Amino acid sequence: MRQDTKTEAAVEVHLEDRLQRRNIAIYVARFSLVYLAAPILYVGFVQGGLCKRLGASDFVANLPSAAFLFLTGFFPIIMAWAFPQVRYVRRVMMLGYLIAAVAGGVAAAALLLPAPDWLRIAVVLIHGAVVACSTGTAWTFEWEVLGRGISESRRGPLFAMTFSIGPLFAVIGSLGSQLLISNEVFGWTPSHWPQIPYPLNYAVLYGATLPLMLLAAVLVNCYAVPLPAVEVQRKAFLEGVFGGFGRFLSNRLIAAACAAFLLVGSGIMIQNNMVFFTREVVGLAEDAFVGYQNALRFGCKVLAGLALGWILKRTNPRMNLFVTALLGIAAVLWILSARRLFGPSLLFMVAFGLNGAGELMGHYYPYYVFCLSPKSQTRRNIAFVTLVNVPTAFSPALFGLISDRWSLTASFWAALAMMVAALVLVAGVLPARPRPRAEDLEAADLERELL
Repeated sequence: MRQDTKTEAAVEVHLEDRLQRRNIAIYVARFSLVYLAAPILYVGFVQGGLCKRLGASDFVANLPSAAFLFLTGFFPIIMAWAFPQVRYVRRVMMLGYLIAAVAGGVAAAALLLPAPDWLRIAVVLIHGAVVACSTGTAWTFEWEVLGRGISESRRGPLFAMTFSIGPLFAVIGSLGSQLLISNEVFGWTPSHWPQIPYPLNYAVLYGATLPLMLLAAVLVNCYAVPLPAVEVQRKAFLEGVFGGFGRFLSNRLIAAACAAFLLVGSGIMIQNNMVFFTREVVGLAEDAFVGYQNALRFGCKVLAGLALGWILKRTNPRMNLFVTALLGIAAVLWILSARRLFGPSLLFMVAFGLNGAGELMGHYYPYYVFCLSPKSQTRRNIAFVTLVNVPTAFSPALFGLISDRWSLTASFWAALAMMVAALVLVAGVLPARPRPRAEDLEAADLERELL
């Protein structure tokens, strides 16, 4: 009986209804801004196509994605250790988006300067690294807002709204990027649209993130985050980071969820090679349809976001793990069979919609760990989830090496194997309704009493 009582307390939110509604509105708006800037902030498609235009190999063209994923895993855990107090949550998020805004402006200016191609590739790589550190930290800290400022019963509808409205903005951003890169959308060019030459078109894309991220910084500073009676204090680095990591992985369910997240996330990152497959299927440049591919990627998130939010409310958190993994698997199966079934047809791009819908695993796998975590350990555990997921950073480069050595088709089979393994792990180990362990809740209580 004691465990049941403590478990219910672990998910209770003490914040008046008006402020919870404000938090929900900010959450949706903030995600929508990031989605609008997705062609640049979701480091991958645009950066890969730009690097290929600059003469990079498949391996090098995948490096911006690899750097983004690698630093998204490492940097937030340092920030979670450095600023464990809840009172710093809004300030750290605001600083993260301010840095992302400045990075976009600097990258735009650098692309306009006369420079060799290798230097422009370096600019693309460095920008991806800075965005990883800044927005990755902000995203990690935002889970604290979710845990303390939005009740559990509201989260299913919140996710449905966020991941249906938000991707609509990503579709707008993606079609805008297509217009900038190719000077047309679906064969149509606005009558007064100026022909924006390369590399000015890419500079405009990067520069557009500056005002969007400035607005995101303003929004996150308006969150209502109730403070605990006693703040957690920063521990020594080794104890706070490595000691906490050991306790994190000692939870068998958290360890299994992280392993499944790593496998699914690695498989989903085959998306850059899917972009490169454009040349093999229709014989055009890799970035010829990147705007459309991004539009499909995020457009299908609209329907998937609504469905997954409904599934979470009506079923349980594990079901979302199954569905997102199956969507990623379906994307790879489609691209493996599309050329054989349809010949040199644009129907292969259906895979981008399936892959984009499957990308929502990046929210629902951490949410599963979130459900296994006491409030006081939420931010730390989410940071550890991203840390455990660091090997995902190597998957784009790995797929690039496989395609350089053998073929793009071989890389698709490798991604498929990873995601099937994750599906088996979820089915065999994880319970439908995750809750914090009694010993974790007791340890959190004891820590508060000692403070």
